[in-house]
Amino acid sequence: MTQSPKIEDKENLLRNKAFLLETIYIITIIIVTILVVLDFVDTGFFLGPYRFSHWMGIIGSAFILVFAPLYYILKRRFPQRYKILLNLHIFGFTTAFLLVSIHLAGQLSRPLQFYPDLGGGVALYILVAILVATGYLYRYNPITLKGGKKLQPHTNRMLHLSLISGLYIVLIVHIVLNFLLA
Repeated sequence: MTQSPKIEDKENLLRNKAFLLETIYIITIIIVTILVVLDFVDTGFFLGPYRFSHWMGIIGSAFILVFAPLYYILKRRFPQRYKILLNLHIFGFTTAFLLVSIHLAGQLSRPLQFYPDLGGGVALYILVAILVATGYLYRYNPITLKGGKKLQPHTNRMLHLSLISGLYIVLIVHIVLNFLLA
């Protein structure tokens, strides 16, 4: 007798070191974010003109702004290095998500008298979180629907790719409003 595809897929996924590492990394990001929001980790100290949490947001956003188009170009220019580029894409953007999470958590943990306007920042965070989630689902496809069907990869890919343009628009508006017009 053969095992059902659903059981085989889950066993294969649990043997996938990249899947396990990425899952642990995302759980770690969630824990770090909660620790920063609850002020167990202080990110409110200044490094130069900005708070430490701001520098984390700037570095994470800069990586996203630069590497997203660079990844698109490099994977077409060097198809033989696609696997290395994909791993750099996944780890890099998850790390950028960590940095952006520290930034937002640092903003949320500020005292009320110094509480910032969070409008654009929350929109950005939601976009980045959805990008990480859709990328995770697209890469590993860990969810089985009723009847043993898997999510169609092209659905996640389409959503994943289309969100990046929205991210660029909101990020540029956020930078202009908070740095250039402030």
